[in-house]
Amino acid sequence: MGADGPGAGLQAGADGRVLRLSTDEQRPLLGRDEELAALTALLDRAGEGGTAVLVEGEAGMGKTALVAAVEAHARRAGHRVLRCTGVQGSNAVGFDGLHELLHPLLPYADALPERQRGALLTALALHDGPVPDRLLVSTAALGLLEEAAAHRPVLVRVEDLHWVDRSSAEVLDFIGLRLSNAPIVVVATARTGHDPVSAFPCSAARLELGPLREDAAEALLAERAGGLSETARRRILAEAGGNPLALRELPAALAATGAAGTSLATRLPTTRRLEQAFLDQLSAVPAGSRALLVLAAAADDAVLQDVMAAARTMDLGLADLGPLEVRGLLRTDLATLHFRHPLLRSAVLGSATAAELAAAHRALASVARDETRAAWHRASATFERDETIATDLETVARRAEQRGARPEAVRAYERAATLSQGDAGRARRLGRAAETARAAGMTSEALELLEQVDALAGDPDTVTATAVTRTVLSLTTGSPGAGRIETDHVRSVLGGAEHTDRLVEVLWVWALSVRGRNLPRAEWHAIETQLRGLSSASPLKPVALALLNPFGTAPAARADLPHLVPQLTDSPLGIASLAIAAESLQDLETALTCWELAYERAHELGAVADEAQALRGRSTILLLRGRIRDAVADAEYAVRMATESQLPLVAGMAYGTLARAHALLGDATAAEQALRDGSARSLGGRLALASADARWAAGLVALGQHRHRDAQVEFTRMTVHPTRSLWAIADRTEAAVHGGRPESVAEALTEAEAVASTFRSAHLTALVLRSRALLAPPEHAESYYLRAVEAGQLSESPVELARTRLLFGEWLRRERRVVEARTHLREALSEFVAAGAAGFAARAAAELRAAGEAPPNGRSGPPAASAPLTPQELQIARLAAAGMSNREIADRIYLSHRTVSTHLYKVFPKLGVSSRAGLAEALAASGHADQD
Repeated sequence: MGADGPGAGLQAGADGRVLRLSTDEQRPLLGRDEELAALTALLDRAGEGGTAVLVEGEAGMGKTALVAAVEAHARRAGHRVLRCTGVQGSNAVGFDGLHELLHPLLPYADALPERQRGALLTALALHDGPVPDRLLVSTAALGLLEEAAAHRPVLVRVEDLHWVDRSSAEVLDFIGLRLSNAPIVVVATARTGHDPVSAFPCSAARLELGPLREDAAEALLAERAGGLSETARRRILAEAGGNPLALRELPAALAATGAAGTSLATRLPTTRRLEQAFLDQLSAVPAGSRALLVLAAAADDAVLQDVMAAARTMDLGLADLGPLEVRGLLRTDLATLHFRHPLLRSAVLGSATAAELAAAHRALASVARDETRAAWHRASATFERDETIATDLETVARRAEQRGARPEAVRAYERAATLSQGDAGRARRLGRAAETARAAGMTSEALELLEQVDALAGDPDTVTATAVTRTVLSLTTGSPGAGRIETDHVRSVLGGAEHTDRLVEVLWVWALSVRGRNLPRAEWHAIETQLRGLSSASPLKPVALALLNPFGTAPAARADLPHLVPQLTDSPLGIASLAIAAESLQDLETALTCWELAYERAHELGAVADEAQALRGRSTILLLRGRIRDAVADAEYAVRMATESQLPLVAGMAYGTLARAHALLGDATAAEQALRDGSARSLGGRLALASADARWAAGLVALGQHRHRDAQVEFTRMTVHPTRSLWAIADRTEAAVHGGRPESVAEALTEAEAVASTFRSAHLTALVLRSRALLAPPEHAESYYLRAVEAGQLSESPVELARTRLLFGEWLRRERRVVEARTHLREALSEFVAAGAAGFAARAAAELRAAGEAPPNGRSGPPAASAPLTPQELQIARLAAAGMSNREIADRIYLSHRTVSTHLYKVFPKLGVSSRAGLAEALAASGHADQD
């Protein structure tokens, strides 16, 4: 299967020169010299690092012949060759292609980190385990390839990528994007005009195979059909258009029909002409042989023994196979039946009647040893609603989900729905398909499935589940239409007392949506009113009320938050929503606890989207606590995970947090780049949180560059997110005072003061008092500053305390009280240096010098390593310093263990150490020690 050209591929280049290669059929490869040279050069340079390339072309253009020549070169050079092939219309069970590709490497699986090994073996149906996430499976697959490449270079040959099962294609995409130091070359083929199932073609180098030149086409035709008349030869050359397969098959079609030229349809595209040419060759095939050919085409590349067993149930046998072998339509290697070309299989399936296909699938179902394939064959053989088969396919879907093969599970759920006998069953299965598609990042498919569910009368469980799916989809992808919910319909279905907890769950997720999108307050109040009218012990009810109206639930709700934590720890989304509620109620301690629990639970479950969101949330609290470099590491990690999981809104939020962290570090360039990257992912609209964080970061950059009016504008626009707006009150006040508009913050400051008092928040109180000090006349400013320092010492926000001391020190110096100023400036500088806030540290050092004291050691920043550590290097170094092995680190942060080793190899010289033993001390000396 998968051949795109005749035999080993006879083709000629522009100069008609023949290049002989050692192919299976010992035939010369005509031309394609430049393409072949380009591909073999990649193999020859594999020692410098891996790469991926996509070979594209129309059907029959010789893609397989070219990559077969590349494979021959690789084998001569000592490379290990791994292959997988896509099959048109296959009822894949999930990860079929990956299993074919990696099966020879399974002896290396023990070298993988434990979680990665378990996820990969579960995905390949070789091991029972928890549902593996695609990111974990992909990381494991890359790690396995890197492990093999450590022994000798590896060529990965992927035939017909456009037909590879989606789960496998997504893993190949991941691998293609991350080939770095390991000697791995991936060469994939795809047919022009077919939409790929992954982004792999966009991430790889591309090589387009066009038609053969006229002289090469003539040479090939002369070799294949030298006895043609001049008229027939010219006609075939014109019809073939330089397509090598057409040059082979059109003469055969003419010979089969016995009519020189009458079977050539000049108005058809090349692919259709070729399919017709294959069909012309079938005209003289006996009926039994044709039935066997249909059976083979429907067999999804099943083993020969299964196909022949199915043939016996149709009274077919080896005698019917003979004519197909003689005509070269089918061949066998005693393990599998192979079509001469995928277009032949396509032509057979396209020309078969419904009755012929049904008979073939029934026969295959009767002998299939794999229940998944048997269920698919039974489904393909029926054209009526059948609840038994629908139930079997639902089982297939659940089994695929358990292996992490979500795209294949979606297809099984959807097909099961079409076979369901009642609307309720159909709606339930479509709802499951939609949720599974959402989890797989198949956003457009999920939306289409939800539209189908909306047209049906679903039961209460289905209505609840689909409402949650639609809302979560809107909050992670930003897709238009994802947030549209038929609220009246949902409420009517869940209106009974027996459905109260289901309705609370729906209202809770709606609360997340109206808050996240900052929808009109009338919608907030409507949901709150309905929630308050429901008698429910669900922990989601107080969480939703705290999200919608934190003041209306204080102070009792704030006191109750810690008691809700144990009830929600099993749900990453539930515990994350509690973290957001805690932020609203200014309980930063509970918020940090919840974000950390959400991260741990999501990591255990392999729920990458929830894990990315938890990392983003934890990063925010770490920023408030002054652990800026830790926050950068979390935010960058969240960006990577969200990007790889196709969750643009989550990535946008993480970029906003990352930009604010860089702004606090004083790195305006990095902050602005993060803002640009976040904006690029917000084409579908931003959530209020992401927008507010982006504004906050831009305002901090402007404040650091003394562009106070610009900073004012940015901070003023933060009101789209109430909590963020409160936390930025001191920044907004500083910009307003220096920008000459102190009156502009009066109302916002009064509100922040009320919130700080209501929730008894030391953190917010310190920010309010600092703001009051900035606005106060000289005779009252000192009192506010002293109270702000006192509150700051209770708030566990050391960087904000240092900023208060910096402003107080500046005020004292202007008041000519330099001795008192030095104390505050010295302590501020020390904290800024420890936190890595270089911009603030430089400002504090300058003020300290102006107050007549040289900064300690003449430094205004932390001790520098020989080169700065990237956030990922810092994260790996800290985990290594804590005693984790490379495999344990790899399992923790979704990298291959060899990639971890590469990072550590770079970290050691940067920190001036030669082994792991010196990491902890070196990190502490450079100001990078973990503050946990």
